Amino acid sequence: MGSRIDVPAPLSSGIDSKIMTVDEEAGSIENPTSGLVREVTAYNVGVRRQTSDHPCLGATGENLCRLVARGFKVCAANFVDPETILHIEGYGECVVLDRMNRRFPHRVDIAMRKDEIDTALEFGIQRRYVEAKPGGP
Repeated sequence: MGSRIDVPAPLSSGIDSKIMTVDEEAGSIENPTSGLVREVTAYNVGVRRQTSDHPCLGATGENLCRLVARGFKVCAANFVDPETILHIEGYGECVVLDRMNRRFPHRVDIAMRKDEIDTALEFGIQRRYVEAKPGGP
């Protein structure tokens, strides 16, 4: 497998429209639900040592490598349902399509491309206000 993107995972019905909405509305949020300051980190989809044996496959079955390469904002979080849209202060909105290790139940992990390892490392661990966008799944 190595660096090849070889996990076929077509978009589930409805996911593409949610991601497009996030892409179009990044930075705006209407009727926000209560949020919290949380730890926010970044990881690189497609990098096995940062993910799993199937580094492009997200917890929802989506091919995260393809989505991130197309410019969609994707993230991992355990404290909300999959497909929830999160608003992250200073970043905008992302769709939760992956899960994190259970050691990090309150953290958000922003998905970045495989070629952005240095960017993810520079991002480090930041504390940012995060809220779930109302009307999610």
